[in-house]
Amino acid sequence: MSVIPGLIATSPRITGDLVLQAVEIPPVALTLAVVVLASLLAAVVIVTVGYSVRAARRRRRRVPARAGLRSELLDRLYGRDEPAWDEWVAGLSALERDELESLLDVYLRELEGRDAAELAGLGTALGIDERARREIAEGDYWDRIHALVWLALLRDPPDRGLLEARCTDTPRERAAAARVLHAAATDDCATTGVDLLLRDNPSAFSVFGVDTLYRVAERDPTPFFERAAADFNDWEPALQRQALLVVRHLTTVVGDADLSWVVGALSSPDPRVRSAAWRALGAYGWNRRLRGVVDPEAIPDDPDPTVRASAYRALGVWGDADAIGAIEAAATAEPDARARIAAAETLVSHRGPDAPVPGRSASLVDEDSRPTADATSPAGATPPADGSALPADATPPADEPAPFEVAWAWATEHARFDRLARDISAERERLREEVRG
Repeated sequence: MSVIPGLIATSPRITGDLVLQAVEIPPVALTLAVVVLASLLAAVVIVTVGYSVRAARRRRRRVPARAGLRSELLDRLYGRDEPAWDEWVAGLSALERDELESLLDVYLRELEGRDAAELAGLGTALGIDERARREIAEGDYWDRIHALVWLALLRDPPDRGLLEARCTDTPRERAAAARVLHAAATDDCATTGVDLLLRDNPSAFSVFGVDTLYRVAERDPTPFFERAAADFNDWEPALQRQALLVVRHLTTVVGDADLSWVVGALSSPDPRVRSAAWRALGAYGWNRRLRGVVDPEAIPDDPDPTVRASAYRALGVWGDADAIGAIEAAATAEPDARARIAAAETLVSHRGPDAPVPGRSASLVDEDSRPTADATSPAGATPPADGSALPADATPPADEPAPFEVAWAWATEHARFDRLARDISAERERLREEVRG
C-alpha cells in the first residue's frame, strides 16, 4: 500500500478496492511555495544575465587588447634586434598580462627554433617558469600537469630531483615530466626520461605516454632496452604491449641492443603480448642474429589463432624464402579460418594473385578443379562444420575445396579487386591531369 503525503490518504478500512481521499492543501502553504519558486527563478535569471553581461564586457575589453598585444609581440619578435621583454611586461596591466600569456601559449605551440627560443624569454619575463616550479613543488595534480605543459613549451626543464619527487604518481605525470626533457633536448633526456617513465613498475600509459616513451628512446635506445631487459617480466601485460609497440617502431636505431626479452615475450601467458611480440619482431627481419633465435616451426604450436595470424604477418614482413616457406608449411594445416586468411593474404602479397595454391600442382589450379579424395581416405569424408582443418587421415570430398583453398581464393580475389581499384584511381588521375592540361 503506497501513500502520497499531503495529497492522498488511504481509507482506514480496506474491503476490496483501495479507497483514496483527497487532502486539502492550506492556501498559505501554497502561496508560500509559489513565492519561493518565483524567487528562485528570478535569482537564476538575475545571476545568468549578470554573468553574461560581465563576460560580454570582458570580451569587449579583451578583443582590442589582444589585437594590440599580438601586433606588439610580433613587432618585438621579428622587427627588433632585442625584444626587451622585461621592459614591455613591466608596463602591462593584469588583464594584458593574462592575454599576453594566452598568446604566448598559442605561438609556442606553432613556432620552432630561434623564434621559440626568443619567445621563451617572454615566458621568463612573465614569471611563468618560476610559477610553474612552485606549482610542481606545492600544487595538486592539475597544478603539476599545467606547470609541466608550460615548462615543455618554454623548453625549460626543472631540477631532476623535483621531477622524481613530485611527478611520478601517475602515468600522465610521468609522461609530462619526460616530455619536458625531450622538448628541451637535454643531454639526459634518454636516461632520466626512461627512468621517470618506467621506474617502480608503472601502470600502462595513454597514447601521449607511449609517444613520449618512443621519443626519448629514439634519442638513445640503450637506456630503454636495458630497463626493459631487466624489468619486462615484472610489468603488467598492458605496459608490456606498449613497450613492444615502441620496439616495433624504433627499428634501425637499436644498433646491437639486447632484444632477447622481445623473443622471450613469445612465451608470455598473455596471447596479446605474444601477438605484440611477433608484430615487433616483424620489423627486424634484417637482424640475422635475432632471427637465429626465433623458431618459425613453433608457430602451429601456439594455441591462440590471433597469435598465429600475427606470426604469419611478421614472417611476411621478413619476406625471404625461408620465411615464406615457413608460412606455407603452417598455413595449409591451419585450423582457424581467420588465421588461414592472414596466411593466404601474406602469401598472395608475395606471390601475386595468379600464383598457384601452395601445396598443389600447377595443373590443378584451374578454377573448375577440385581436390579429390585419396584412395586411402574414409569414404564420404567431409570438412568439419566450423571450417577447421580436416584430420590427417581425411580429405574433402571432390565437390568441396580444401579450407586453405577457400582462404586462398578469398585473398586472391581481394588482391585483384585492390589492384583494379588502384588502376581505376590512377586512370582517373591521368584523365584529370589531361583535362587540366
